[in-house]
Amino acid sequence: MEYFKRYLSSPIVYFILIGILVLTNMGTLGYFLFFQEETDPVICEECPKVEEIAVVPEEVEKKETIRVDIKGYVKKPGVYEVESGTIVNDLVALAGGLKSGGTTENINLSKRLYNEDMIVVLSKAELKKSLSAATNSNGQSNSSTSSSGNSSIVSNTKVSLNKASKEELMTLNGIGEAKALAIIEYRKEKPFTEIAELMQVSGIGESIYEKIKDFIIL
Repeated sequence: MEYFKRYLSSPIVYFILIGILVLTNMGTLGYFLFFQEETDPVICEECPKVEEIAVVPEEVEKKETIRVDIKGYVKKPGVYEVESGTIVNDLVALAGGLKSGGTTENINLSKRLYNEDMIVVLSKAELKKSLSAATNSNGQSNSSTSSSGNSSIVSNTKVSLNKASKEELMTLNGIGEAKALAIIEYRKEKPFTEIAELMQVSGIGESIYEKIKDFIIL
């Protein structure tokens, strides 16, 4: 009995017991790690799939473009493709600005441009001559307001279909050289009796007529 007590009081016994406890705990941990059943992964039915989370690039806004023609006393006359909503002042700037002697006194620079519009920039001498001819033919000057939105070229006088020259006719929105000559040929055979008759001229339809009807007289 005394021997057994001495044996239990020996430090070696304590070390052996601690070792047994450590080995027992390690065995339990190993069993837990290597022999436990695998649990099924948690599935989120409402979560979006990976392919559904693809980043969608922002759509590039495509702005509509129109083609407009600018002639006369500008440095770079020609046809320009511009964004819808461009105004006459922007087009004049694209064309390099006015040439020496050019004027925009008869043009509404804030007017919005539309597809196939044509702007004719006159010289100061041409404008003066045009105003004088229109005044003489009508006996008095017929003014149109510069704030009108019906034409990209706003003249101080209305253009006479029966008496205007080719250059004067070309100041009307949408009337180029070919259409101006067509008007002159038409009136040689039969003078205009009403302004709506202008739509009978080759190449001039209702859309052009609606743009210029407030700026023409017989």
